[in-house]
Amino acid sequence: MNLFKKILLGVFLLLLVPLILCSSENRKSLFLTKAVDPLGKDISGDRQIGVVKSLLSKLFVVSVRDEENNPIKDIEVAFKVLDDKEAQCNPQVAYTDVNGYAKTAVTPGKSSGKFILEAELLSDPSKRLIFTYNVFNRRWVYLLIIQLIGGFSLFFFGFRVAGKGLTKSAGGSLRELLYRFTHNRFFGLISGIIITFLLQSSTAANVMLVGFLTAGLIPFINALSIAIGTAVGATITVQLIAFKIYNYSLLIIGIGFLLNSLKKPLRYYGQFILGFGLIFLGIKIMGEAFLPLSLSGSLETFFTLFKEHTLFVFLISAIFTALIHSSAATLGVVISLSFQGIIGLEHALPVILGANLGTSTTALFASIRGNREAKMYALSIFLFKLITVLVFLPLVGFWSNLFQRTAGTVARQIANTHTFFNFILAAIFLPVVKPVGKLLERIVPKEKKELLKGPRFLDKKIIENPAAAIAHTQREILRMADMVSEMFTNSMEVFKDNDKDLMRNLVKKDDEVDNLEEAINDYLTGVSQEELTNYQSKRITSLFFITDELEHIGDIVSKSLMIYAGKKIKEGFIFSDEGFNELIDFHGRIKENFNLAVSALTTYDKSLARRLMEERQQCVDIHIKLHNAHIERLKRGLVETIETSTIHLDFIDDLERVNFHISNIGYAILGKITPKP
Repeated sequence: MNLFKKILLGVFLLLLVPLILCSSENRKSLFLTKAVDPLGKDISGDRQIGVVKSLLSKLFVVSVRDEENNPIKDIEVAFKVLDDKEAQCNPQVAYTDVNGYAKTAVTPGKSSGKFILEAELLSDPSKRLIFTYNVFNRRWVYLLIIQLIGGFSLFFFGFRVAGKGLTKSAGGSLRELLYRFTHNRFFGLISGIIITFLLQSSTAANVMLVGFLTAGLIPFINALSIAIGTAVGATITVQLIAFKIYNYSLLIIGIGFLLNSLKKPLRYYGQFILGFGLIFLGIKIMGEAFLPLSLSGSLETFFTLFKEHTLFVFLISAIFTALIHSSAATLGVVISLSFQGIIGLEHALPVILGANLGTSTTALFASIRGNREAKMYALSIFLFKLITVLVFLPLVGFWSNLFQRTAGTVARQIANTHTFFNFILAAIFLPVVKPVGKLLERIVPKEKKELLKGPRFLDKKIIENPAAAIAHTQREILRMADMVSEMFTNSMEVFKDNDKDLMRNLVKKDDEVDNLEEAINDYLTGVSQEELTNYQSKRITSLFFITDELEHIGDIVSKSLMIYAGKKIKEGFIFSDEGFNELIDFHGRIKENFNLAVSALTTYDKSLARRLMEERQQCVDIHIKLHNAHIERLKRGLVETIETSTIHLDFIDDLERVNFHISNIGYAILGKITPKP
């Protein structure tokens, strides 16, 4: 019996050992992986997003296979959510199907955040997989939209605050920069870079320069190098955005706020720092808003689809930038996408090109009401950008591969590409600004001189930009000065030729001058409501004063000189040759002073203004001399002198009054006036 048992036990052991060895061999050969379909596409459900207490839209799927990559059926796989006790897996233990897939559905708890799902083989617990998923609030889409709008608003507002802060701190040096550093191409380039950084916008810089050209303050050829400088200057802000300093945005805002509470000029520097802090805070908020989309992978799919439609993306970017008037804002959004890993350089490059072209359209619209030089300048900016875009756009793949080597992060690559684009623009066009200028002079037709009633250059859309608004006002005042100067010149022609029609036209012209004065004063009042530097405030005061002086000269011509002319024509009076020649010479001397005043007003040249001061006393001396000469002729009993005595003396007095108002323009330019109550 014992022998029989021993034999049975031996047979049992002989049969059991292979089974144990086989089972051990199977356990060792099983592999647990995240599921993919026959084409290699991930179908595991990893990195999906959902909302609290709602079933996730995708199942989590694992694949169990042997060493030969064959699916293994009926293998137990356990699923468990870590760090969320309220989350449920259904089922918690799943068996693989004929394809070797084990699946479970997950319902998150009430907590939001990032969670981990663990899958393990029950037969071999050492073999595990980790899945991640993110859970958001039920209204995460609305919150995303609110964050995007709020982040972009802060971002865009930051540009305006920073630009105004540095512009105020610069004061009148901005205009000084334009006058003194545009005599060659290199300095024009540098001044364009500085102006754009001060204004924090190439669009604002170009609109301002269009205003200066319209006002005749800058030669057109010199402005071309400034245009190239504004393009390069716009890259500085984008470079700053690309650095991940948005984590310190609140600290920057705090520093800016403290400085902004101090006295000038620290207040203006504080405003600039505060604006930059808002820019980076906006970037941070937009980046966080894009997080759910980056986790879901939906935007990657979107950009992958548009990768094949480069031209369409380019046009959308150009239109969007034209609407918001800021290429930096467009690129800021793209950089915030890159921070979340949503977009690569190959997707961003068409957006960069579109943003650069789109920002040039604002200057085109701003030049519509400008003069020929302003139109040529705006057209040059557009052509510079367009030609450079044509260099880049057909070879997007080549340029993206090239610029990917310039930095390790996509954000830096985007900023570098934007910078290289504008440096290439500068390299192409800076050496040929003069030939380009001559070409544009041939392309843009010359203006037809028209007599336009009412203001021509007072654009209410730019009142918020005091520098540009003041430049436009100055051009309007110069136009008013031309009208008054023409009236004064023609007043003598009326006396020479007894021209009644010309006399009536001069009286009507004074009505236009009065209307123009009212429009200019209203416009300057609007500008004065904006935040102004001390320099800008003084300039507005002087422009008010100059406008008033010009209106007085117009009144003297229409309400005094033309009255004398009418009496002379009606009564048939004739001046003595000696007396009339004295009037003509005195009138000519004052006309020269008027031309000098217009030149001083055009450039705000203080040396010309001082010459007006010197001429004032000389004309006073001439006035006394002519008055005494007329008295001497009366003593001699000349009939012509006796008949025209009253008109003659009043004429001399009024000519001296005209010179008085002309010299006051010089006083205003020198700042020797007090603000009006």
